[in-house]
Amino acid sequence: MFLNDELNGGSTMRIRLGVFFLLLGVAVFAYTVGCSARDEDKSEGSLKDIPLKPYQAELLDIAFQAASAMPVFPHIKNRSRAQEMVVTACFGLDQPLRARQYIEQIDNWRRGAGYADLALYCARRAFKDKVESYLNLADQISKENEDWRKDRIKVKIASVYAYLGQTDKASQFKKDVEASETGKMAQIEAMIYPEDSFNKQMENLNNLVSSKNFDIVKNALGAYPELYNRFYTNVERRTFIEKKIKASWSSIPTSVRIDLLTELVNFSLGHGDQEKALELVHEAEAFMNSTTWPVRFGIPLKAEQAGLRFRSGDEERARTEIQDALDMFDANREKIINIYRAGILRSIAESYQAMGDIKKALDLYKRALEAGIENPNSRPRAEDLTATCCSMALRAVEPGAELLHRIREIRDGLGDPW
Repeated sequence: MFLNDELNGGSTMRIRLGVFFLLLGVAVFAYTVGCSARDEDKSEGSLKDIPLKPYQAELLDIAFQAASAMPVFPHIKNRSRAQEMVVTACFGLDQPLRARQYIEQIDNWRRGAGYADLALYCARRAFKDKVESYLNLADQISKENEDWRKDRIKVKIASVYAYLGQTDKASQFKKDVEASETGKMAQIEAMIYPEDSFNKQMENLNNLVSSKNFDIVKNALGAYPELYNRFYTNVERRTFIEKKIKASWSSIPTSVRIDLLTELVNFSLGHGDQEKALELVHEAEAFMNSTTWPVRFGIPLKAEQAGLRFRSGDEERARTEIQDALDMFDANREKIINIYRAGILRSIAESYQAMGDIKKALDLYKRALEAGIENPNSRPRAEDLTATCCSMALRAVEPGAELLHRIREIRDGLGDPW
């Protein structure tokens, strides 16, 4: 059951949850189009980009340029998805104006989704005067699309209105939307409902999880970690939420279980609770070891868990595990299809960065950049360059003059055949 989700669900859900929580304000960390950041600040009043290191700004520029180099035909889906990745990185780095400039250049339904995400960013940061105009743009684009694409934009719009407490408008945009999409609003509702509605929230989520529809169940389960975070200091509620999550194990793939535990680890760490975080890391690792993963999935999982283990205080074992992940890649490199090699190396680089080993992270980013151009076609090259530049910018890994020159060379070399 859910075979494709077992293989792909981990990376897919991780991307979805990552995007979602970045837009909800987890900022862990110019494609200027003819105008300076200062001019943009004037045009947008109080909404502005925070200052970046020059190399971070250029990495974002190059990432978006690489994504946009893909021809609209026949690569509109890949092109827009990669452009959206850069927009998400902008939100993570508090670059709303830069994000807006990028959003304006997306050619499919993701432009509407981007405007809705920008509206949520503004709502979260009290720039309420900007919200309505971006929602109107998102709504206009939703009307130009059909089926799930239209629904996805409408649910994002509804989520913003729900966050603002405008329940009537939220209900209006939620109307007639596929149930699998409306389940995504549970994550917003988990953040904003009054504390005295806790039992009602849990009842609503229980009904969604009981639906047996995989998309609905997965979206509903994504709300539990948010409640776990919100009520972290209330041990009774937090424990109850954790039990509800684990009660779903039998109905969801192992990869999704690991994703949910990863969210709980990050929230536990956010509350300074390394002991609880490490307990959850052990549980995630047990799930990881219970399955034989293809190396393209298994190595990134191992690398991610090593990074979480390090942050949870078990530094010695974490260093052993991340080295094991790298050794596993080197031993299996020739068996891995070349379009997947850069992504695996990025995952290892990110964990080394989380461990504070910037020198090793930079070495692996260099390897990822070179692995990303092994395929003769420019589409996977552009996608990997976009992803690597975004990763380095978000994690503040400075490439240095020589590597930055190489990154520019790779960008300038994109072209036929695509």
